[in-house]
Order: sequence, then C-alpha cells, then structure tokens
Amino acid sequence: MQSSLSWIEWLDRLDRVLKGAREDVRALAADASPEGLAAMERCKRQLSALTNDLQLLDRSVISPRSGNTDRASNLQRALDTTVFHLGTAAAAPAAPHGTRERLLTAIDSALRDSYYEAAMLLEPRRALPEKRAGLS
Repeated sequence: MQSSLSWIEWLDRLDRVLKGAREDVRALAADASPEGLAAMERCKRQLSALTNDLQLLDRSVISPRSGNTDRASNLQRALDTTVFHLGTAAAAPAAPHGTRERLLTAIDSALRDSYYEAAMLLEPRRALPEKRAGLS
C-alpha cells in the first residue's frame, strides 16, 4: 500500500488526464480525424493505468463516510465506465455522425462523473458544478 502523498500525486495525474481527455473530446466533436481517434486511445490507456494504480493505493488514508459505500470504489467504477466509452469511440472510427455524437456525449458524461467522484473522494459534502456542465 502507498501513502497519502501517493494519493496526492495520483489525483494530480488523474486531473491532468481527465482535462486532456475532455479537450480531446471537444476537438473530436469539431472534427473527427485519425489523430483525434488516436488521442481517445491514448486517453483510454492512461486512464486504464490510473485505474490499475488506484487499486494499489492505501484507502485507509481516506476519511470514512458514514452510511455510504467506499468512495474510492465509486471513483473506480466511474473511471471504468469512462475507459469503456473511450474504447468504444476508438473502436468505431467510421461511425456515422449521429452515432459519433452520442459516443462523444457518453464520454463527456463519464468524464464529468469521474471528476465528480474524485471531488467526492476529497470533499464528501461538496459537489462540483462541473458535473452538470456540458462540452461547451
């Protein structure tokens, strides 16, 4: 198990990857290019690595939340969903415009959910307004 400092480093990496993924989704929404699809695959790999690392972190350093499930597990599920949607988009390079828009919307929603769960991990009583924000 790793220390609370590792959590700080891990959350910093998570923040950078999630921000990069949201930028890539915005770019892909504007123009479906092979580079954009490659960016989705890169984001998927980075989030998969972070998800694997999350399993190694010491969860005892997170303050418990009475009457609720493990917040790190909630974040794990949100990240798994995000990785799934990124993989779906990367595997469907020639999808029709409407299908691509639905995939990008699902990815953006999953990214926002991941941000939200990361915030809940840090501050259980405070929800981010980012959760309800769209691609704009």
